[in-house]
Amino acid sequence: MRVLITGATGFIGTALAKRLSEDGEFEVYGLVRFVSQGRKLLSNSNVEYVVGDLTDYYSIEKVVRQVRPEVVVHLGALTPVSESYTQPVTYAETNYIGTIHLLEALRRHSREQVRVVVVAGTTEMFDTDRDIDGYNEFKPESPYAVSKVASVLYAEYTHRAFGLPIVVAIPTNTYGRAIVNQRHFFIEKVITELLMGKKELYLGNPDAVRDWLFREDHVDAYVSIIKSVLDGRDGVVGRRFVFGTGFGYTTRETAELIKELINPGATLHWWSHARPAESSRIVISKEAITKAKEVLGWYPKYDLQSGIKQAINEWREVLGV
Repeated sequence: MRVLITGATGFIGTALAKRLSEDGEFEVYGLVRFVSQGRKLLSNSNVEYVVGDLTDYYSIEKVVRQVRPEVVVHLGALTPVSESYTQPVTYAETNYIGTIHLLEALRRHSREQVRVVVVAGTTEMFDTDRDIDGYNEFKPESPYAVSKVASVLYAEYTHRAFGLPIVVAIPTNTYGRAIVNQRHFFIEKVITELLMGKKELYLGNPDAVRDWLFREDHVDAYVSIIKSVLDGRDGVVGRRFVFGTGFGYTTRETAELIKELINPGATLHWWSHARPAESSRIVISKEAITKAKEVLGWYPKYDLQSGIKQAINEWREVLGV
């Protein structure tokens, strides 16, 4: 079973490529841009990397014709929200136009064999006044979120208009980035700075509430969608699924938990800094998690404490402390 993963050198793309390549059932191809060649690729794995650029239709068409994928997981995107405020056109070109290029290439050249196309959304697309079930009103509050709304709507259009087997996956905020050594996200910043011996940390808004998902549960979500479709399970294609734990924690509570596990004597300093129109609360609805369990057999195996402990252990190994 040939699988094409866009964004294969990113955080979740790396973990998913590794998981599927070790499964034995899949022949995994990872899409990388030319500039991505300097990023860490999986070594000692069965992943084959193919070069293409989502902003260049003809390079994506070439990849699709070469791979002839039966499964596609579209993770490729520009994701740092803060940078999207200064680069809105670049984000639109990569995230939205790039999605059009991929889906058009699949429609024209791989429509007969493709079984499922999983398109990654984001909780930042929605009005978060209520818990997120995937069908909240769209209320994007950043150029990044606008580009993802457009991507999801276009993907769903291709399902209705052309029968492409689209499934939209919407994970909540995810952590566990030691595998790609990314340290600038909130949980990663707190863990790595404390592990490196900092006694005082300066952090942002202490009151933002987030539903944190550990990396392995995030990867499990994509695997569960793929296997559910390949197994012929009803009610998967053409739907949105949201993945999280159903529990929200303030950034203060989250940082305090990490501090207690690494260095209880450290001091945390807070200042109420937020991005323009930043959501104060992002929590996945328990009904959405129940739906994922009933339809896909997916449920989160890590709560916040067990996930944080695992993340700390992984960072200790990466940092050598």
